[in-house]
Amino acid sequence: LSVRSLEPRWKTPYMQHWSLDWQQQLGRNTLFTVGYYGSKGTHLIGATELNEVRPGFAISLGATACAVGSSTTPTAPCQVAGTGFFSSAATAILDQIRPYRGYRSITMIQPRYNSNYHSLQVSAQHRFSGSSQVNLAYTWSKNLSDNQTDRSTAPQNTYDIRSDRGRAALDRKHVLSINYIYEIPYFKKQQGFEGKLLGGWQASGIVVYNTGRPFTVTTSSYDPAGLGFIPAAIAGGRPVLLCNPNVGGAGTQQQYFNTACFQTNPPSNSTNLNNVPGSSPRGVVNGPSLFRVDFKMTKNIRFGESINLQLFGEAFNVFNKTNFNTLSTNVTSASFGQVLTTRDPRQLQFGAKFNF
Repeated sequence: LSVRSLEPRWKTPYMQHWSLDWQQQLGRNTLFTVGYYGSKGTHLIGATELNEVRPGFAISLGATACAVGSSTTPTAPCQVAGTGFFSSAATAILDQIRPYRGYRSITMIQPRYNSNYHSLQVSAQHRFSGSSQVNLAYTWSKNLSDNQTDRSTAPQNTYDIRSDRGRAALDRKHVLSINYIYEIPYFKKQQGFEGKLLGGWQASGIVVYNTGRPFTVTTSSYDPAGLGFIPAAIAGGRPVLLCNPNVGGAGTQQQYFNTACFQTNPPSNSTNLNNVPGSSPRGVVNGPSLFRVDFKMTKNIRFGESINLQLFGEAFNVFNKTNFNTLSTNVTSASFGQVLTTRDPRQLQFGAKFNF
């Protein structure tokens, strides 16, 4: 099958950016900035499943629309109302009514997706004597898109891409960062043994807090709408959403979000299914937040005007706060709802630098 023959005429992807900020100096040593920053992406590239069947189309064709087995004469329904598809073998019957017959999954990168970003950004800096200072940066934002990535994900339903509109994969509502440098002001000249021992100390660090990224809950081997994505290269199904999964979850490693808010796959012999795509939206689960404190202590020892020995010790995630990272988000998995990985364990690092 020629990919070129399937490629429609699409417009060129482009991004628009705009911003407005206000900066104010408060006194001699404090600088404050607040601003609005936004952007809009149009015709962004992303993967699309070209060979899906329109939801409900297989049922609408009636009782004698598809051939079964080795027969070439249509004598059976392509899908019976109230039933679904639970395996690749069962889905094969839909190959007769796909847009490009004789093929199953066809993935194409197309510039047909959109995104937008809006944020309030605040920053502040205050300088003390010497090198001492403290800086703050805070962002309150929302980033929406109708496809998470440029080629590794695709909408569940090609015929309703707008239903996949949700939080972008990198969206974090709150991002706060504070960094500081404190130069201990005593014995700056480092004269004598006492000066060498007690002078030249400097403490610095970074404090970071981010709210969580979004996670999308999926399912496997279940296609009630007859879309035909079992199997598909990228596109896949979603379960039915029953409630808000961010309410009632334990927030623990064993169960981070409320798994009862997602309907599990019904038995394969079910006959009363609702023949529509899964209603769970993209990015419905708010992922784990991140909190980390990094600290560094530096000792500078001067020998004359141009020779300096620097000793330092660094601690990343100094309080050893466990930050959850990846979640299990497939309703068919035995670990559904659990935390799979953590990030940023405490690390200690020591070093020396000799400058001459």
